[in-house]
Amino acid sequence: MNENKINNLNVEILQLMKQEGCNIVGFADLRSLPKETRQYFDYGIVMALTFSKEAMHELKNGNMLKYYEEWKPKPARLDELAEITEQYLVNKGFKAFAKKSSTAVYSDKLRTVLPYKTVATLSGLGWIGKCAMLVTKEAGSALRLTAVLTNAPLECGTPFTKSKCPANCNICAEVCPGKAPLGGLWENNIDRDNFFDANACHEAARARAKTLLGLESTLCSLCVSNCPFTMSALGYT
Repeated sequence: MNENKINNLNVEILQLMKQEGCNIVGFADLRSLPKETRQYFDYGIVMALTFSKEAMHELKNGNMLKYYEEWKPKPARLDELAEITEQYLVNKGFKAFAKKSSTAVYSDKLRTVLPYKTVATLSGLGWIGKCAMLVTKEAGSALRLTAVLTNAPLECGTPFTKSKCPANCNICAEVCPGKAPLGGLWENNIDRDNFFDANACHEAARARAKTLLGLESTLCSLCVSNCPFTMSALGYT
């Protein structure tokens, strides 16, 4: 396939997602990962849906309700976007696999084999912050992700390989009720456990959702709403 056809495929997918209300899309070359990890696919497409400025502002100030109202439908909608992209690629004659959240398998360490944010960093959408969330220029960390794996040859972005967070910024650690961020900076060869305690995050988020909303759910995101990158991208204080 020549370069023009590859570029056209990227453009068509971007247009398709825009029609579906998704304006943040990245294209990743996955071949630096073990074949088993990427399920023998060479490329990945990552899509994101963002949260509103109002939801993040209210969350920052202790009101979780609007954030929850926006958060609740996102997994199903992201699964739909992944299925739409998968079907589009299959119709074009390529192999594709939608990594839907509804079928994700987590280990006892709260990990998946191939996290969406790994595809996102490889696509150049953003880097991993101190709170182990993807950080993007478009929305900071105020977004949720999905991904599709494929053998379709795509024009891919330049990967992020290290954090762009300031070394002296500890806001996410200061506001985290579980003190999950440990203060280190992410690089692509550093294990998450070296800079973030996922179990502490999980327990504190469940407690916060229970207290504020009466829900048995893992929901907090104080780190997201207080992050300077999120605040700057969405335009609130």
